[in-house]
Amino acid sequence: MLKFNVKKYIIIAAVITLLIFLHYFKLLIPLESFLNNGLKPVFGGFYSLSANINKTYSTQAQKQDLAAELKQAEERINQLTAENIKLRFLEEENLALRKHLNFFGKNSQRYLMSNIISRGELTGSSGEGNQTVVIDKGSADGLFPGLAAVSSTAVGTSSQGVIIGKIINVKEHIAEVYLVTNKNSKLAASIFGENKTLGVVSGELGLTVKMDFIPQTENIKTGDIVATSGLEQSIPRGLVIGRVAKVIKENNEVWQSAIIEPAVDLDALAIVSILLP
Repeated sequence: MLKFNVKKYIIIAAVITLLIFLHYFKLLIPLESFLNNGLKPVFGGFYSLSANINKTYSTQAQKQDLAAELKQAEERINQLTAENIKLRFLEEENLALRKHLNFFGKNSQRYLMSNIISRGELTGSSGEGNQTVVIDKGSADGLFPGLAAVSSTAVGTSSQGVIIGKIINVKEHIAEVYLVTNKNSKLAASIFGENKTLGVVSGELGLTVKMDFIPQTENIKTGDIVATSGLEQSIPRGLVIGRVAKVIKENNEVWQSAIIEPAVDLDALAIVSILLP
């Protein structure tokens, strides 16, 4: 076995020596040229295949990198969007608080500030649910049915109180407020125009407010301000309800009516104050 291995190594060494000798004396040039020309396309094909594989791998790697960067960018955009929305809510809340404090700072009226925690009736029934809100204060905080719920709106450089509804139902830590657009919410009101006109305000189709029982002899017009008259217990005089948007007058009727546009966007309310006696 050892002799066979030695013989094999001797043969290999002899062949290598012979090839070196033949190459040195340039006797292998024809064979080398033939092999070079014959194998060049094969080597070229292998090179092209290798280059294509490398290009494909690089392209896929770039796509993966771009996809990862795009995902990170989308996550960052979502984060910034959420932060922006949060800041806008805080800004709106701060603006509402400033208006409240500005209004109540100029009045001696006692009040309790509260947050709207849901929309809809406490009983969960349908119908007037969209014109009803629930606040996070209740009988434990001294609230009871009939109290006015107010917001505030800027008029020039000052703020004025705007009644948005009144408390109807109270539990220990929450209370139900009927908005002025609720047909079951009725307020004694006055129209401040040429003459002081009294009437009763209630919700109209859940969108606007209607003032009824206005004598035909009264001269009212669009743009007149409507406010609480002070004839109701626990509802002070002068809380703005809105402005006259349309006058309904029939010659054969004893009374005329007016459609009132609320002074604030009731759908955008988040903070309200309850006026205390």
